[in-house]
Amino acid sequence: MRGSYSFTVSAALALVAALAACGGPTVASSGPAKVDLPTTDGLTKAKKAAGPARQSPPPSGMTKESPFPAVARTKLANGLGVAVITSRALPIVQVRLFVKAGSNYGGTPGVGELSAQMLKDGGTRAMSSNEVLRKVETLGSDLSVTSDTDGTVLGMALTKDKVDGGLAILSQVVREPRFDAAELTKLKARSIDEAEDAARSNGGWTATRVVWSQLYPEKHPYATYGLVPSQIAKIDGAQIRDWHRRFVVPKNATLVIAGDIDEATAKELAQKHFGGWTGGEPPKVDFPAPKPPQKAQVFIAHRPKSVQSDVFVATLAPERRSARWADIRVANQVLGGGVASRLFADVREQRSLAYRTSAQVLEVAHGEQPLVLYAGTESSKTGEAVAGLLENVEKMKSSPPSTDETATARRYLSDIFAIRMETIGSIAGMLVTQEELGLPDGYWDTYRKQLRAIEAKDVDAIVPTLYGGKHLIVVAGDADAIGSELSRFGEVTVLDPEKEFKTIKPIPTQRRDDDAPPYANDKEEAHRPRPQAPAGDRRRRSEDGCCRSEDGRRRSEEKEEQG
Repeated sequence: MRGSYSFTVSAALALVAALAACGGPTVASSGPAKVDLPTTDGLTKAKKAAGPARQSPPPSGMTKESPFPAVARTKLANGLGVAVITSRALPIVQVRLFVKAGSNYGGTPGVGELSAQMLKDGGTRAMSSNEVLRKVETLGSDLSVTSDTDGTVLGMALTKDKVDGGLAILSQVVREPRFDAAELTKLKARSIDEAEDAARSNGGWTATRVVWSQLYPEKHPYATYGLVPSQIAKIDGAQIRDWHRRFVVPKNATLVIAGDIDEATAKELAQKHFGGWTGGEPPKVDFPAPKPPQKAQVFIAHRPKSVQSDVFVATLAPERRSARWADIRVANQVLGGGVASRLFADVREQRSLAYRTSAQVLEVAHGEQPLVLYAGTESSKTGEAVAGLLENVEKMKSSPPSTDETATARRYLSDIFAIRMETIGSIAGMLVTQEELGLPDGYWDTYRKQLRAIEAKDVDAIVPTLYGGKHLIVVAGDADAIGSELSRFGEVTVLDPEKEFKTIKPIPTQRRDDDAPPYANDKEEAHRPRPQAPAGDRRRRSEDGCCRSEDGRRRSEEKEEQG
């Protein structure tokens, strides 16, 4: 869920160069030009004309309020919720149909994910999938479908004069799917190929799958992150039709219409196209208690001969609807939320142990949620990177966030709203997030006010709750090269991603004769500063995050930094 904007130094230099090339004067000369120096009188006159000396800019403060737009709600007789936001900035209307049914709802891993894709690829009773897509194209739009932990979303962006036609197609796709058998066969074959490729070459995907499987019990809807080939192969047309019949019903859905449209027109079109939609009560989904780490555990997703390691240190954070959520977000921002964070300054800049590092809470709608620290590093630095992450967790407890750290974190998290709400598409995405996580209207403004009121003592108070438990260590890398080193952190279990994560072998915990923490080097204290590498030796690669797969598990472009 999420769009972001950045302006880098290189972009700025490119812009200057472009402006110089196309707009600035050019001079051809074979030697130095003659320059007439001004007289003293000329300098005095120039100073007076220039006015008072330039002053330093005032300290940065909070941006304008940028309140979240008002939401007009209604409910059709069939139970379908309708949420309307009116914005006249552009003649564009964003449509989102949100169904509260995640990718693994229903007892069969992945059935929701494939069912959602089949709504797009499987056609309708009246149209093949190609005909559906051609009709959407004639409207100048595209039909997107995503499924993640707690929801499925179908979306379209339309000009204001095409909303009627777009809703007509969306209604057919949702209400009258064909679920063509040939299209399902093609989808499954493509999905199996993608799963096999991810197991072979995507360390972040393999490690993240292990994290979710270890933090939640087997039957939990969150226990499966991404599918393995055997899971995909088992899903058939009957299961998909049954999932659609049970979960894709009006009482389990909300139609979001946002943009250049008034409330009355939006509700009229919703009634026209979705008023005849029928369906029963959605089934109750069981969410067992998660399983927080009880002891030091290490899992390696084995990638033979890999020269890199994806390092994850995970635990469970309080539920998303916690009254302390703003405190949690600020604390995690201080630890690993960006270039001003402790992880970036220490693990990447000071010790050059990673080319990417971050700390994220992976938001879910029910119960405790994964908190994951990440470092992408060289295989030879894997153990040091794990130690660096753990050391910084401990330091959060022993050296609480300062007033300046707190102020920087809360300012960023608060002021990012001004950017998030620059487009009506992002606003529609935030409203979908609100629906998915069960947050009330007015939440975004309340949350922003909470952020602005946080002080260092509030962050310090939440740190023991957030980082005080045991941690799960998961690494995607070459087990033969890093297994022995990682054994000092706990018993190591090696898994084979290419054989659907079957256990290869355990590696016993390395015996220690002292009482030093496992992240402490045997020859030096854990927190002793380490020499900074020469600038030319540092790994400066992209700062993209971890723990997200390309399938849009959390629709990251819409949810990042929304709170």
